[in-house]
Amino acid sequence: MAASSFDSILVLVCGLPAAGKTTLVKQLVDNGNNESRLYERISFDDLYDQMAAADEDCKPSEFDPDKWKASQQAMVLHVTTRLEQQSASIRENGTTQQLVLLVDDNFQYRSLRKRFFHLAVQLNCGFAVLYVNVGADICRERNKARGMNRNEDVRVPDEVFQRMAEVFEAPNGDQNPWDVSTRELHDTSTGNGLDIEGSMNTLIKLAECELKRRRCLQFERLNEEAQQCRDRLATQQNVLHLVDLGLRQWVSAKLHDETALPSGMTKAHLASQLNQRRKKILALMKGSPSDIADLLDDKSIEEVVVSLVERFGQQE
Repeated sequence: MAASSFDSILVLVCGLPAAGKTTLVKQLVDNGNNESRLYERISFDDLYDQMAAADEDCKPSEFDPDKWKASQQAMVLHVTTRLEQQSASIRENGTTQQLVLLVDDNFQYRSLRKRFFHLAVQLNCGFAVLYVNVGADICRERNKARGMNRNEDVRVPDEVFQRMAEVFEAPNGDQNPWDVSTRELHDTSTGNGLDIEGSMNTLIKLAECELKRRRCLQFERLNEEAQQCRDRLATQQNVLHLVDLGLRQWVSAKLHDETALPSGMTKAHLASQLNQRRKKILALMKGSPSDIADLLDDKSIEEVVVSLVERFGQQE
């Protein structure tokens, strides 16, 4: 159940536009791979640009909310497909290189990060957030410089940048469980003693620890559910046994009551009739355990047994 060094890690790289996310991610993809680790990048901007390029009516500098939503969905699909491919490769080919899938986007809303955390839970892989925390003023100036450097395609419109800066919800592990495994970087523009490899090692260890805890909790939950199932089965078997005893006692009392014997019927015939009914009732109860569970919702076992025996007697 423990996390291993082969488990894929999904890393969301978040921060404001022009914080340096893409530069950092490309650096890891170009220089960080080795025999035990493989960095790969999925970029929201690339997916959005591809959709915009396919639409002749769309202007590159204009923000299209419909294409934004479609690109978000495409990004989820790309991430899911790649992680599933890696899991299959580990199972079928014995792949030992750990995939660290870097998803390059702003992730300004915690709900966007939550969505990918649930995806990681679903796919049983590690999850972490690399937060490139560069101030809004610095990012705004860098973003403007993109336009002056004739790099207008990657420049975010001023009004979009302002709105994003206002609504940006920074990762907070104290409030959100999906933000627990977060590593914060404050500048990626100069290197300036920054140990990217060390930061990623720390982040991946956080993700592996979170995955181990998640799997342990899942194991405990499955054990608890299995025990509850066993307890329910034992209770149902107990009810069946007690009902059988109660019905046998009722049949015995009926056979000893001379006034209850129908005219022209022998005791042996009556006993056969009643025992056939008893067996039929027990078979129906055994085949419908949910009916017993429903009865036990608001009654004790003793009350349920008495009720079923009385119902048997009233059905003569």
